Amino acid sequence: MFAGDGEGHALNDPKFGDVTGAVRRLRHEGRDLVVKLRARTAAHAERALASEAARRLGALTMDGFGRIVVCVPDLVPLDDRTAALVSPYLGIPLSASTDGLAGLSTEEIEDLLLAVLGRGVEASGCIPRNMFRQSGRTVLIDWEDALLVPAGTAAPGALTVMKWDIGWSDLFGRDLGLRRRITAGSVDEPTLDGFESVLAAWLPAGLAAQEVRRRGIELTLASELPAAGSKSASAARLGHLAEDVLSPGLGVFHTVLTSRLRADQGEDAYADLIHRLDALTECAGSGGSRRLERLRRPWVLAMFSTAERPLAAGLRSLEQLAARLEELRGTCGWNAACKRAEVAEEVTARIARTAQAILGLEGLELILRGSCAQGVLGHGSDVDFELSSPNHPNGHRALEDLVIEALACLGLAAEGSAARPTERDVVSANGKFSRDLHEWFELRRPGTDHHSPGWVATAIAAPSTTVISRPSECEQQGRELTAKYLWFESRALLARLVFTRAAVTPPPVKLVPQLSLLHELVPADKAAEVEALVRQAFALREAADPAPPATGPDTEVEQLAGRLDVLRRRLGLPGPLNL
Repeated sequence: MFAGDGEGHALNDPKFGDVTGAVRRLRHEGRDLVVKLRARTAAHAERALASEAARRLGALTMDGFGRIVVCVPDLVPLDDRTAALVSPYLGIPLSASTDGLAGLSTEEIEDLLLAVLGRGVEASGCIPRNMFRQSGRTVLIDWEDALLVPAGTAAPGALTVMKWDIGWSDLFGRDLGLRRRITAGSVDEPTLDGFESVLAAWLPAGLAAQEVRRRGIELTLASELPAAGSKSASAARLGHLAEDVLSPGLGVFHTVLTSRLRADQGEDAYADLIHRLDALTECAGSGGSRRLERLRRPWVLAMFSTAERPLAAGLRSLEQLAARLEELRGTCGWNAACKRAEVAEEVTARIARTAQAILGLEGLELILRGSCAQGVLGHGSDVDFELSSPNHPNGHRALEDLVIEALACLGLAAEGSAARPTERDVVSANGKFSRDLHEWFELRRPGTDHHSPGWVATAIAAPSTTVISRPSECEQQGRELTAKYLWFESRALLARLVFTRAAVTPPPVKLVPQLSLLHELVPADKAAEVEALVRQAFALREAADPAPPATGPDTEVEQLAGRLDVLRRRLGLPGPLNL
C-alpha cells in the first residue's frame, strides 16, 4: 500500500506535504489516509506513546480547543525493518488553517500545554502543525518526541518550552513569549541531543552541557521566531525542513547562520533569506529523495551567498562559481583540470571563510594540499585542505566536516585533516609537529602560487636538502603500480627539482609555474622529458581506475614507471622502492 501510488494518490495537495516522502496522503479502499513510514522499532515506540497519551488525556476538555483527542495510528509491518503508521486524513492542520486563530488567546494556549503536562504527558509536538480543530474537538498527532512524566508535573523541559514558543508564535506571526510565561525545569547535566552535539563541537572546549543547551535554545529562537513583515514565509517551517533537507552539520549551521544574520544584518536581510528559501521549497516539486537533492544545492548556495555578502564585494557570486564547476564536470584534459582547480580553490576558500565568520572560528588558517593546491584538479582527485592552527595542529575536524558537507552539495568531493598522511619526514624540534615530505611540498594558502604553509612554517623548519634527497617514509613502503600512484610520483619528482634547485624563494607549488622553471633547473632535453612524464601521468590518472587491474599491472602504467625510474637516475633523485 505504501510503495504504490494508491487510488487517488494526492501528494500535490498544497496544504499537505512532507519533503522526505516518508509521509504520504493516499486513498485506500475508499478511505482517505495518511501513511508514515518509520523504522519498525521506532514505529512501535511512537504508537505506544500515542496510546498511553490517549489514556492519560482521556476526557480532557479545554477552552478554545474543546475535547482533546489523541490520534492513535494503526501499525502495519512492511518488512523486518520498516513499518507504516496509518491514520485517517484529518484535514488541514491548525498551522495552515485560514481561521486557525479564531477564538484563541495566549492564555488558552498556555492552559492547554500545562494541562496536558499535568496529566503526565510532556508533548513538545503539541503545536499547530500537529493539531486539527474539528467540531467541538481538537485532534493531536505525532507523538514520537513525547515524554511520559509524573502526573502533576508543572515545569517542562527547556527544549519543550522552546518548541512550544516557536510553533505557536509562528501561528500568530509574532513572538508570544511563552518562555516568559511557562517556567522550564532545570537539569544540571542534560544529555545533549543530536543538534546540541553538533553545536558543541563548534563551541569552546569544556563548556558544560547546560550551557551548550542554553546557547542552542538562544540560537534556535533567534533563527525561527517569526520575522517582522514575513507573513507568507514561515521561519519555523524552514528550520524544521532544514533538518530533512540538509546533513546534520549543515542543518545546525542553518540555525546558527540565520540567527547571526538576523543579529548582524538586521530583520530585512534575515527576512530576505527566509523568503528566498521559502521560494526554493515551492519550486522543488513533490516529495521524496529527488526533491531533497533538488533542494540541497540551492539551499546551501542561498545560505552561504547571503552570509558572505559583506565579505564578497566585487567577486563572482557563489552561484556563478557553482555553475562553472558544473560546466567543467564533463570536461577532461589538463586545461580543464587547471580551470577546475582555480574555481574549486575559490569556492573552498569562500565557504571556509564564511563558516569561520559565522561560527567565530577565524583563528584557524585554511591550507590547501594535494592536486588542488598544485593547481591541477583532475576528475579523480578531491580537494584536500585543512583548517588548522597551533592550537588545532591536527585540524578543527568539526569545522572541516561542515566545509566538506557544503562542498559536496556543490559537486566538490573534499577531504580534511582526517585524510592527512601520517608519515613523519619533517619534524619540529620538540617532536610535537610533523609533516609528510610530499605534503610539505604541497602546502599553500589560497590566493598564492608559491609555497605558503602558514603557521606550519613557524612550527616546523623547512626540510634540509639531505631530507629531500633521500626516499621519504612513503616511498620506502614501495611503489603501487597504479595510475593514481604514478601521478603522485611524477609530481614528487618535479617538486624535488624545484625545491632543491630553483633560485626563486619561496618556490612555486602549482604545477604550471613549476614546469615553467624546468629549463632553468635541468638541460632542455631533461626538462622536456620531465614535463612529458608529468602530463602523461596526469592523462593516465584521468583515464584509469585508481585500483590495480584484477589481471595484473597495466602495461602502460608499467612503461611509465620504468621511464620515471630511468629519468630519476639520470637526475640523481630518489624515488619509491620497487618491492
